[in-house]
Amino acid sequence: MVSVPEAATRIAMLERGEADIIYNVPGELIDRVKNTPGLMLAPVVSANFWLEFPGFQDPKSPFHDKRVRQAVSLAIDRDTINQAECDGLGRVDGNWINDDVEYGLPWPKWEHDIGKAKKLMAEAGYPNGLNVDWVTPVPNYYSRGERIVSQLQSIGIRAKLQTMERGVFLKRLQAGLKEWPGVQIILNAARIGGAWSNWYDSYMRCGGFNGRDRNCVSELDAKFNRYLASVDRGERQKLAEEIQREILDNYYFVPVFRHAAMQAIGPRIAAAKWQDVFPTVTTAYAYPWEDIALRA
Repeated sequence: MVSVPEAATRIAMLERGEADIIYNVPGELIDRVKNTPGLMLAPVVSANFWLEFPGFQDPKSPFHDKRVRQAVSLAIDRDTINQAECDGLGRVDGNWINDDVEYGLPWPKWEHDIGKAKKLMAEAGYPNGLNVDWVTPVPNYYSRGERIVSQLQSIGIRAKLQTMERGVFLKRLQAGLKEWPGVQIILNAARIGGAWSNWYDSYMRCGGFNGRDRNCVSELDAKFNRYLASVDRGERQKLAEEIQREILDNYYFVPVFRHAAMQAIGPRIAAAKWQDVFPTVTTAYAYPWEDIALRA
Protein backbone atom coordinates (compact mmCIF):
# COMPACT_ATOMS: atom_id res chain seq x y z
CA MET A 1 0.00 0.00 0.00
CA VAL A 2 1.24 3.46 -0.93
CA SER A 3 -0.15 6.81 0.20
CA VAL A 4 -0.37 9.19 -2.77
CA PRO A 5 -2.25 12.39 -1.89
CA GLU A 6 -2.43 13.80 -5.43
CA ALA A 7 -5.34 12.28 -7.39
CA ALA A 8 -3.84 12.81 -10.86
CA THR A 9 -0.67 11.04 -9.73
CA ARG A 10 -2.70 8.07 -8.48
CA ILE A 11 -4.39 7.75 -11.86
CA ALA A 12 -1.06 8.07 -13.69
CA MET A 13 0.32 5.25 -11.54
CA LEU A 14 -2.67 3.12 -12.51
CA GLU A 15 -2.13 3.90 -16.20
CA ARG A 16 1.57 3.01 -15.98
CA GLY A 17 0.95 -0.20 -14.06
CA GLU A 18 2.62 1.10 -10.90
CA ALA A 19 -0.63 0.55 -9.01
CA ASP A 20 -3.41 -1.98 -9.54
CA ILE A 21 -6.20 -0.39 -7.47
CA ILE A 22 -6.61 3.26 -6.51
CA TYR A 23 -9.09 5.04 -4.26
CA ASN A 24 -10.91 8.37 -4.45
CA VAL A 25 -11.12 9.50 -8.08
CA PRO A 26 -12.42 13.10 -7.96
CA GLY A 27 -15.27 14.16 -10.21
CA GLU A 28 -13.12 16.10 -12.67
CA LEU A 29 -10.96 12.99 -13.36
CA ILE A 30 -13.71 10.38 -13.72
CA ASP A 31 -13.85 10.72 -17.51
CA ARG A 32 -10.09 10.17 -17.72
CA VAL A 33 -10.52 6.77 -16.06
CA LYS A 34 -13.60 5.89 -18.13
CA ASN A 35 -11.87 6.79 -21.39
CA THR A 36 -8.55 5.04 -20.75
CA PRO A 37 -8.41 1.52 -22.23
CA GLY A 38 -7.64 -1.14 -19.65
CA LEU A 39 -8.87 0.87 -16.66
CA MET A 40 -12.17 0.09 -14.91
CA LEU A 41 -14.13 2.54 -12.79
CA ALA A 42 -15.59 1.10 -9.57
CA PRO A 43 -18.43 3.38 -8.34
CA VAL A 44 -19.22 1.72 -5.00
CA VAL A 45 -22.43 3.27 -3.60
CA SER A 46 -21.39 3.67 0.00
CA ALA A 47 -21.53 6.42 2.63
CA ASN A 48 -24.17 9.08 3.14
CA PHE A 49 -23.08 12.71 3.43
CA TRP A 50 -24.98 15.16 5.60
CA LEU A 51 -24.73 18.66 7.10
CA GLU A 52 -24.45 19.29 10.84
CA PHE A 53 -24.95 22.56 12.72
CA PRO A 54 -22.72 22.40 15.82
CA GLY A 55 -24.44 23.98 18.81
CA PHE A 56 -27.82 24.46 17.14
CA GLN A 57 -29.33 23.89 20.60
CA ASP A 58 -28.06 27.34 21.70
CA PRO A 59 -30.76 30.04 21.26
CA LYS A 60 -27.98 32.46 20.22
CA SER A 61 -27.13 30.34 17.18
CA PRO A 62 -28.90 31.24 13.92
CA PHE A 63 -29.30 27.51 13.39
CA HIS A 64 -31.39 27.26 16.53
CA ASP A 65 -34.31 28.31 14.31
CA LYS A 66 -35.65 25.33 12.40
CA ARG A 67 -36.54 27.61 9.48
CA VAL A 68 -32.87 28.42 8.91
CA ARG A 69 -31.91 24.75 8.91
CA GLN A 70 -34.77 24.03 6.50
CA ALA A 71 -33.65 26.89 4.27
CA VAL A 72 -30.18 25.33 4.10
CA SER A 73 -31.76 22.06 2.97
CA LEU A 74 -33.80 23.83 0.29
CA ALA A 75 -30.68 25.60 -1.01
CA ILE A 76 -28.74 22.39 -1.62
CA ASP A 77 -28.88 21.05 -5.18
CA ARG A 78 -28.20 17.41 -4.46
CA ASP A 79 -28.54 16.18 -8.05
CA THR A 80 -25.90 18.66 -9.22
CA ILE A 81 -23.51 17.55 -6.48
CA ASN A 82 -24.05 13.88 -7.33
CA GLN A 83 -23.48 14.55 -11.03
CA ALA A 84 -20.35 16.65 -10.54
CA GLU A 85 -18.72 14.56 -7.83
CA CYS A 86 -19.81 11.03 -8.77
CA ASP A 87 -20.83 11.23 -12.43
CA GLY A 88 -24.42 10.77 -11.25
CA LEU A 89 -23.63 7.28 -9.95
CA GLY A 90 -24.37 8.02 -6.29
CA ARG A 91 -27.90 7.97 -4.85
CA VAL A 92 -29.82 11.09 -3.91
CA ASP A 93 -31.69 9.61 -0.96
CA GLY A 94 -33.39 11.32 1.96
CA ASN A 95 -31.86 9.92 5.14
CA TRP A 96 -28.43 10.50 6.64
CA ILE A 97 -28.47 6.84 7.72
CA ASN A 98 -28.19 4.24 4.98
CA ASP A 99 -31.45 2.40 4.38
CA ASP A 100 -29.68 -0.94 3.81
CA VAL A 101 -29.03 -1.51 7.52
CA GLU A 102 -31.43 -2.77 10.18
CA TYR A 103 -34.18 -0.21 10.84
CA GLY A 104 -32.61 2.31 8.47
CA LEU A 105 -35.58 4.45 7.43
CA PRO A 106 -36.16 5.16 3.72
CA TRP A 107 -36.94 8.85 3.15
CA PRO A 108 -38.13 10.80 0.10
CA LYS A 109 -35.78 12.96 -1.92
CA TRP A 110 -35.50 16.49 -0.52
CA GLU A 111 -36.92 19.52 -2.29
CA HIS A 112 -34.65 22.13 -3.94
CA ASP A 113 -36.36 25.53 -3.90
CA ILE A 114 -34.34 28.75 -3.63
CA GLY A 115 -37.41 31.00 -3.47
CA LYS A 116 -38.92 29.07 -0.58
CA ALA A 117 -35.54 29.05 1.19
CA LYS A 118 -35.22 32.85 0.94
CA LYS A 119 -38.75 33.25 2.31
CA LEU A 120 -37.90 31.08 5.33
CA MET A 121 -34.69 33.05 5.92
CA ALA A 122 -36.68 36.30 5.95
CA GLU A 123 -39.29 34.87 8.30
CA ALA A 124 -36.52 33.77 10.67
CA GLY A 125 -35.14 37.32 10.75
CA TYR A 126 -32.35 36.96 8.17
CA PRO A 127 -33.68 38.68 5.02
CA ASN A 128 -30.12 39.62 4.04
CA GLY A 129 -28.67 36.24 4.93
CA LEU A 130 -26.06 35.53 7.60
CA ASN A 131 -22.39 34.81 8.04
CA VAL A 132 -21.02 31.34 8.78
CA ASP A 133 -17.46 31.16 10.08
CA TRP A 134 -16.60 27.85 8.43
CA VAL A 135 -18.00 25.03 6.33
CA THR A 136 -15.77 22.04 7.11
CA PRO A 137 -16.03 18.95 4.91
CA VAL A 138 -14.85 15.52 5.98
CA PRO A 139 -11.35 15.10 4.47
CA ASN A 140 -10.49 14.72 1.65
CA TYR A 141 -13.82 15.67 0.08
CA TYR A 142 -13.00 19.37 -0.09
CA SER A 143 -14.62 20.01 -3.49
CA ARG A 144 -17.96 18.90 -2.03
CA GLY A 145 -17.54 21.48 0.69
CA GLU A 146 -16.81 24.10 -1.97
CA ARG A 147 -20.09 23.23 -3.69
CA ILE A 148 -21.98 23.61 -0.41
CA VAL A 149 -20.39 27.04 0.18
CA SER A 150 -21.32 28.12 -3.35
CA GLN A 151 -24.92 26.88 -3.14
CA LEU A 152 -25.53 28.52 0.24
CA GLN A 153 -24.59 31.87 -1.29
CA SER A 154 -27.81 31.69 -3.31
CA ILE A 155 -29.81 32.35 -0.10
CA GLY A 156 -27.40 34.86 1.42
CA ILE A 157 -25.46 32.49 3.66
CA ARG A 158 -21.85 33.62 3.39
CA ALA A 159 -19.27 31.05 4.47
CA LYS A 160 -15.61 30.13 4.13
CA LEU A 161 -14.27 26.65 3.47
CA GLN A 162 -12.09 25.08 6.15
CA THR A 163 -9.87 22.13 5.22
CA MET A 164 -7.91 19.96 7.60
CA GLU A 165 -6.18 16.62 7.71
CA ARG A 166 -8.40 13.65 8.52
CA GLY A 167 -6.69 12.89 11.82
CA VAL A 168 -7.21 16.46 13.01
CA PHE A 169 -10.82 16.44 11.80
CA LEU A 170 -11.65 13.24 13.67
CA LYS A 171 -9.91 14.44 16.82
CA ARG A 172 -11.99 17.62 16.77
CA LEU A 173 -15.20 15.68 16.15
CA GLN A 174 -14.47 13.49 19.15
CA ALA A 175 -13.63 16.47 21.38
CA GLY A 176 -17.12 17.97 21.07
CA LEU A 177 -18.59 21.44 20.71
CA LYS A 178 -15.65 23.34 22.19
CA GLU A 179 -13.69 22.56 19.02
CA TRP A 180 -16.37 24.18 16.82
CA PRO A 181 -16.81 27.74 18.17
CA GLY A 182 -18.91 30.40 16.49
CA VAL A 183 -21.30 29.63 13.64
CA GLN A 184 -20.25 26.51 11.79
CA ILE A 185 -21.47 23.82 9.41
CA ILE A 186 -19.86 20.40 9.09
CA LEU A 187 -20.21 18.27 5.96
CA ASN A 188 -19.90 14.87 7.57
CA ALA A 189 -20.12 11.33 6.21
CA ALA A 190 -20.13 7.74 7.43
CA ARG A 191 -20.68 4.24 6.12
CA ILE A 192 -21.24 2.18 9.28
CA GLY A 193 -22.26 -1.47 9.28
CA GLY A 194 -24.78 -3.11 11.57
CA ALA A 195 -27.93 -1.30 12.62
CA TRP A 196 -29.15 2.29 12.35
CA SER A 197 -28.27 2.70 16.03
CA ASN A 198 -24.54 2.71 15.28
CA TRP A 199 -24.97 6.00 13.39
CA TYR A 200 -27.12 7.53 16.12
CA ASP A 201 -24.94 6.30 18.98
CA SER A 202 -21.78 7.72 17.44
CA TYR A 203 -22.87 11.03 15.90
CA MET A 204 -26.10 12.17 17.58
CA ARG A 205 -26.32 10.75 21.09
CA CYS A 206 -25.22 12.98 23.96
CA GLY A 207 -21.72 11.75 24.78
CA GLY A 208 -21.43 9.76 21.54
CA PHE A 209 -17.90 8.99 20.33
CA ASN A 210 -18.00 11.24 17.24
CA GLY A 211 -20.58 13.70 18.55
CA ARG A 212 -20.09 14.36 22.27
CA ASP A 213 -22.19 17.46 22.99
CA ARG A 214 -22.21 18.81 19.43
CA ASN A 215 -25.62 17.58 18.26
CA CYS A 216 -27.29 15.94 21.26
CA VAL A 217 -31.03 16.25 21.90
CA SER A 218 -31.99 14.82 25.30
CA GLU A 219 -35.56 13.96 24.25
CA LEU A 220 -34.20 11.74 21.49
CA ASP A 221 -31.77 10.10 23.90
CA ALA A 222 -34.68 9.19 26.18
CA LYS A 223 -36.29 7.31 23.30
CA PHE A 224 -32.96 5.77 22.37
CA ASN A 225 -32.53 4.45 25.91
CA ARG A 226 -35.97 2.85 25.63
CA TYR A 227 -34.87 1.31 22.34
CA LEU A 228 -31.75 -0.15 23.97
CA ALA A 229 -33.74 -1.55 26.90
CA SER A 230 -36.44 -3.17 24.80
CA VAL A 231 -36.38 -6.81 23.69
CA ASP A 232 -39.56 -6.46 21.61
CA ARG A 233 -38.66 -6.23 17.93
CA GLY A 234 -41.80 -4.30 16.98
CA GLU A 235 -41.24 -1.72 19.70
CA ARG A 236 -37.56 -1.35 18.76
CA GLN A 237 -38.39 -0.71 15.13
CA LYS A 238 -41.10 1.81 16.08
CA LEU A 239 -38.70 3.73 18.32
CA ALA A 240 -35.91 3.61 15.73
CA GLU A 241 -38.18 5.07 13.07
CA GLU A 242 -39.59 7.72 15.43
CA ILE A 243 -36.09 8.95 16.28
CA GLN A 244 -34.98 9.10 12.66
CA ARG A 245 -38.22 10.84 11.67
CA GLU A 246 -37.74 13.51 14.36
CA ILE A 247 -34.16 14.18 13.24
CA LEU A 248 -35.26 14.62 9.64
CA ASP A 249 -38.50 16.51 10.29
CA ASN A 250 -36.60 18.98 12.47
CA TYR A 251 -33.59 19.27 10.15
CA TYR A 252 -31.20 18.52 13.01
CA PHE A 253 -29.10 16.97 10.25
CA VAL A 254 -29.57 17.85 6.58
CA PRO A 255 -28.87 14.84 4.33
CA VAL A 256 -27.02 15.63 1.09
CA PHE A 257 -26.64 12.36 -0.82
CA ARG A 258 -25.30 8.84 -0.66
CA HIS A 259 -22.14 9.02 -2.66
CA ALA A 260 -20.48 6.55 -4.95
CA ALA A 261 -16.94 6.02 -3.71
CA MET A 262 -15.14 6.41 -7.03
CA GLN A 263 -12.35 3.83 -7.12
CA ALA A 264 -10.47 2.45 -10.12
CA ILE A 265 -8.95 -0.88 -11.15
CA GLY A 266 -5.93 -1.42 -13.39
CA PRO A 267 -5.45 -3.90 -16.26
CA ARG A 268 -3.46 -6.48 -14.26
CA ILE A 269 -6.54 -7.32 -12.17
CA ALA A 270 -8.42 -10.32 -13.57
CA ALA A 271 -11.94 -8.99 -13.01
CA ALA A 272 -14.87 -9.20 -15.41
CA LYS A 273 -16.69 -6.48 -13.48
CA TRP A 274 -15.76 -4.11 -10.69
CA GLN A 275 -17.99 -5.98 -8.21
CA ASP A 276 -15.46 -8.85 -8.38
CA VAL A 277 -13.02 -6.60 -6.51
CA PHE A 278 -15.50 -4.60 -4.41
CA PRO A 279 -18.02 -7.33 -3.49
CA THR A 280 -20.22 -5.48 -0.99
CA VAL A 281 -21.57 -2.05 -0.07
CA THR A 282 -20.46 -2.69 3.51
CA THR A 283 -17.18 -1.08 2.57
CA ALA A 284 -15.88 1.03 -0.29
CA TYR A 285 -12.53 -0.77 -0.15
CA ALA A 286 -11.31 -3.84 -1.97
CA TYR A 287 -11.23 -7.08 0.02
CA PRO A 288 -10.32 -9.79 0.72
CA TRP A 289 -7.05 -9.28 -1.10
CA GLU A 290 -6.41 -13.03 -1.12
CA ASP A 291 -9.36 -13.48 -3.50
CA ILE A 292 -8.24 -10.82 -6.00
CA ALA A 293 -6.66 -12.60 -8.97
CA LEU A 294 -4.11 -11.20 -11.43
CA ARG A 295 -4.04 -11.88 -15.13
CA ALA A 296 -1.48 -14.42 -16.35
